[in-house]
Amino acid sequence: MSSKTVFLLVLLSFILIFGTQVFLIIDYYNTTRAAWIKESNTVIEEAFRADLSLRNIEYRNSLNDDDLVVAPVPPSEDNTSYVDISNVSTKSVISVLDMAIHKHLSNQVPLQLHQLDSIISTILEAREIHSKFTVNLVRIASGEIIEASRDNWKSSLFLISSEPMLIDAEAGIALQLHLINPFQIIIKRMGLMLASSLILSLICILAFAYLLKVLARQKQLVAFKNEFLGTIAHELKRPVSSLTFNLDCLSMSGAPLATPQNTLLLNNSIRATDELNESINMIVTLSKHEEGMLVLNNLNIDLPGMLEELRDKFSEQRFKNKEVSISLEVAGQLPPLVGDRQLLMQCFANLIDNAIKYSGDTVEIQIRLVPEGNWVRTSIRDNGFGIPAEKIDMVFDKYSRVHLGKTQIKGFGIGLNYVKNIVEKHRGEVQVASEAGKGSEFSVLLPVS
Repeated sequence: MSSKTVFLLVLLSFILIFGTQVFLIIDYYNTTRAAWIKESNTVIEEAFRADLSLRNIEYRNSLNDDDLVVAPVPPSEDNTSYVDISNVSTKSVISVLDMAIHKHLSNQVPLQLHQLDSIISTILEAREIHSKFTVNLVRIASGEIIEASRDNWKSSLFLISSEPMLIDAEAGIALQLHLINPFQIIIKRMGLMLASSLILSLICILAFAYLLKVLARQKQLVAFKNEFLGTIAHELKRPVSSLTFNLDCLSMSGAPLATPQNTLLLNNSIRATDELNESINMIVTLSKHEEGMLVLNNLNIDLPGMLEELRDKFSEQRFKNKEVSISLEVAGQLPPLVGDRQLLMQCFANLIDNAIKYSGDTVEIQIRLVPEGNWVRTSIRDNGFGIPAEKIDMVFDKYSRVHLGKTQIKGFGIGLNYVKNIVEKHRGEVQVASEAGKGSEFSVLLPVS
């Protein structure tokens, strides 16, 4: 996974976490606000009934009578003082008895907002609600404020208002309580949620910043490593090219020194320089791939012809204490393929070379080409040492040596990693099937053009 992919995934995760926290805070705030509105409804209703009781006492005292004032019997049709609440929502209406008592008392002891304000203040203090407030007489139809207990109060973002409580259905007048900017109360109730959200957000921000620092450092180290490998490859390629040229000249000169023994030594030297040159090319290609600078030279390729060339090349070579047999089978008519011939040829050469290296004295390699729908499968099967089941998942890892410690075979551990990267660059796939002691089969699937 590239650093850019990791960065995008972490950024997306941070956005999701932060968004979730914001959503939870808003949802909890709305829930808290709804609870406060419900509590405000209770407060204004309780205060109005307390005020009604005080006015009732004052009215009895004025009459010097201890009898309770009760709701009058509904008058005849010509009496216009009858209170009709049949079409009024019960959610914002006190009891019919309270409304009737209020209407009866209002003629002698009218509602005083300053007294109601004092009662509400006592109730809020008893409930440990410390917030400025105002109680208003409003006209429900128009929302007009008839009278307010406090002057110069202003609405705010955090204003909490009770539902209008109808006290005079005939005139459409209601009481409404407003808690003015009860921000401290809301914060107090949401304190734990806000604190945990803030701490989690800070942790995410710090972790994200640390990750950016690590990714930047990692990118710097990768760039340094690739530059270092590129410099080494460049410096090695010049003497290797010169050595290859000189050996080729000697092999074609027909000089008297070309005895059978010298010819063998010369061919071995040429093969060694070719292997070194291929290793250098693989290092350079992998460095370009990691930097995202590898560009394929796509052309029509003759896959059977390429594999025949590799079969002949490896069959002609002499391997110490090994007898190598390579067979090639093409099943059916292959569809045309497009790819970078040099890179793909190096991939198949790596697979064949590994099959020879990690086998015993008698090496049998079977190469089979099979068309499969929109793919062409190239399988390379050997009778070698095989790969333990627990190590199959790591065979394509860079610098991984599955048989390290059990064999004296030299290598850099980049061959199969090279194969995987190049095949995937061609939008293909590499598969492996192996069993310890029974050989291995590597399959390369390439898309048809």
